[in-house]
Amino acid sequence: MRDRVLTHRQRQLLLQLQSRHGRRKSPWFIAEGRRACEEALRRRPDWVEIVVCSESFAAAGGPAALLQQAAGAVAAEAVAVVTDRDFAALAATETPQGVLCALRRPETGLPATIEDPFVLVLDRVAEPGNLGTILRTAWAVGLQSVWLTEGCADPYSAKVVRAGMGAQFSLRLVQSGDLAALGRDLAARGRSPLYLTVPQAPLSCFDAGFDLAGAALVIGNEASGILALDLGPQVSIPMPGNAESLNAAQAATVLLFDAVRRGLLA
Repeated sequence: MRDRVLTHRQRQLLLQLQSRHGRRKSPWFIAEGRRACEEALRRRPDWVEIVVCSESFAAAGGPAALLQQAAGAVAAEAVAVVTDRDFAALAATETPQGVLCALRRPETGLPATIEDPFVLVLDRVAEPGNLGTILRTAWAVGLQSVWLTEGCADPYSAKVVRAGMGAQFSLRLVQSGDLAALGRDLAARGRSPLYLTVPQAPLSCFDAGFDLAGAALVIGNEASGILALDLGPQVSIPMPGNAESLNAAQAATVLLFDAVRRGLLA
């Protein structure tokens, strides 16, 4: 395989992605590391703009092995090889693995239909590790989409993509306005009520009266929770101990796998 070099425009676009402001304006996002790149090439080769490898990664035969994941949908000419030093300047991690993919950002508008038995809504989940972990859990239980309100971390930032470990390439991510606007969008598509996760709410997620079928489940912000508590019934996870609350990603995991236990997801 003949080494290809980055064009000046490509290098500038990659460097632009290192700042939050640059990411907002960019048509690209980054998947960094072998695992994330393998998932991107396997599941969304049509999103891939370019694969960037370090000289060390290329010398070890990494590009050829990666391109096998794309089943011929991404050509060898899409791979650019840069020096190890240049790769370190482009990478977001302190100890990069020598490979990253630049991908086209997908559309995140409202879908015409909803296929999932219930909708998972993330309301201003701001910590990238939490957001990525929740997306990975949603993927693991078999959801096809996740809805995000304004104020959530960028689901296509490098940190969230790393934490999601491929979830972004299997889920449809829908970004809407605030929770009230999102609730109206869901109601217009026949999805209600919004179940709001609130510590110490009288309705337990393990009660028979908690029924997510055809409804939506809202996970709130790590610090302030859900602010608009009048938008739907409140539900809690029983905590016999003295902890005030669970981490947002932990709470989402409990609730989503309880939906699996109830047979909503199979």
